[in-house]
Amino acid sequence: MKKKKLPKEERVLPTPEFLKKHEVVEKPTKRAGEKLLYVTDQLWIDTYYKKGVISYDQYQTAQRLLGLYMATGQNQKVTAMLTDQVIGNDLSGDYDRSEVAMMDFIKIARRMGKRSFSIVQDVVIHNYSAKEWAIKNRRNEKASAEILRLSLDDLEDAFKH
Repeated sequence: MKKKKLPKEERVLPTPEFLKKHEVVEKPTKRAGEKLLYVTDQLWIDTYYKKGVISYDQYQTAQRLLGLYMATGQNQKVTAMLTDQVIGNDLSGDYDRSEVAMMDFIKIARRMGKRSFSIVQDVVIHNYSAKEWAIKNRRNEKASAEILRLSLDDLEDAFKH
């Protein structure tokens, strides 16, 4: 049997309004002649890094926390299929990757403390600006960037222990 060839999908390009607000970079792919568009400042943490508010180490630590959060599966809204779930009592001690990520995420939150983790969680995971976090928590808006920097340092220390 011959496989049916699917028609190639048309590429959707960003609008001029989007390009005015965000920086888009074209990067080549492994396929000859194909390039992908990457938005380099889509999240607030990306914007803070681009503007020099946070250092490269703080940015990498924030990306590490975001990756850990994505691995927990907490950002997913829909279960694809319930039949793929493992049913039964397996006492071998093996954990699902998302369970291990969730345990690590909780450890990081405990090591940082409630106040320090609050701004990191809102800015890195929930994509609030530091100013929005300050308004939400009745903090000084002008000091929010400094609080973010200190909290990202705390996050780096929490990952080291």
